[in-house]
Amino acid sequence: MTTVSPGDGRIDALDALRGCAILGILLINIQVLSGYGFIGPEGRNALSLSGYDDILQNVLDVLVRAKFYSLFSLLFGYSFVMLAQRMAERATRSHLRRLVGLVLIGLAHSLLLWPWDILLLYGLTGFLLLPFLRSSPRTLAIGGFGMFAIVGVVTWFGPELGLPDGRGQLATRVLQENVPTLAGGSYAEVLRANLYLTISVFLEWLQDLRPLRVFGMFLLGAAAAVMRLAERDSPHSSLLSWIAMPALLSGLFLSVIEIAVAPESSLTRIAYISAHTMGPPMLAVGYAAALMLWWQKDGLLGAAVRAALAPVGRMALTNYLLQSAVCVPLFYGFGAGWFAELSLARLLLFALALFVAQMILSGLWLSVFRQGPIEWVWRWQIRGSRPRLLAAGAAGNGG
Repeated sequence: MTTVSPGDGRIDALDALRGCAILGILLINIQVLSGYGFIGPEGRNALSLSGYDDILQNVLDVLVRAKFYSLFSLLFGYSFVMLAQRMAERATRSHLRRLVGLVLIGLAHSLLLWPWDILLLYGLTGFLLLPFLRSSPRTLAIGGFGMFAIVGVVTWFGPELGLPDGRGQLATRVLQENVPTLAGGSYAEVLRANLYLTISVFLEWLQDLRPLRVFGMFLLGAAAAVMRLAERDSPHSSLLSWIAMPALLSGLFLSVIEIAVAPESSLTRIAYISAHTMGPPMLAVGYAAALMLWWQKDGLLGAAVRAALAPVGRMALTNYLLQSAVCVPLFYGFGAGWFAELSLARLLLFALALFVAQMILSGLWLSVFRQGPIEWVWRWQIRGSRPRLLAAGAAGNGG
């Protein structure tokens, strides 16, 4: 059964979904964090256990890549509206302060640790959500799918508009000049490389229309929040049953098309652009709806999985940043120097072990504290006053 914490209004199923998103994001990000994503085919084949890499890569491309950042975006949109409803007349000011804090956290993450950060993009894109905080579910859903339609049309006319096919020359050059610094440079040199890579990554996201994709998911998440789809007593809860299977099947089909079709003719280009545009959001929506349906039942297995994932999701911001804080010193040259030394199979095993550790540590942390440390700092910035950190049952008065 989906439950709501009476103390802070949190919905454990939403936290569990965030936990799933954090895992999926790690399975993709680990390839860049470790340097694996920058190795050519010959170099990859020389790595231990690399014989499994092609199969694993295909599985990740179909089921994971872009799907879980889409799920994360969906949940951000849900949370923004849910908090706006709770804040009532202070919603606009609180939303703006929240976004400013998120931009600052994302910028610090990009410059100090890992320039492929997503939080900066979320914070900047979130400003576009402000006029929609009081909109109807119909308006939000139409707006969300409208964003994807715009992405598809602009992608189709990209060559005529002068948009580069794939990564542009500037982004490619910046990668070639700065990735070797990640592998062998000092931390001071990495900071300089991070600055150039942060700018390059952001320009690459603009070229890929990533803000429109993220904003589309924000709007769909906002529509779900207005209908309270994460709550069992929602008058629209039956909609999950109608959404789950069609979204899963269509998203899976489109994701297979994306990796199987070469956009060489007009017909195959239409198929590829459609799959690239709609595959991730449809599969993300399918994942969310299917898991919500599972967790709304009273099964012991579903309850156990939800309970294991919820602490990670409740500390989603902390855990997202923690993955970089652990991996950067391990893989980069100024630390253990494992950059580009592990196959995808070994990296996925490492990622799963790291996530299990995060589940355990998150549960232990939340048994003492009310929220994660980064969430606590973020809330302090939003409120302008220091919130209580210790949990109600913990010793002491809190702070």
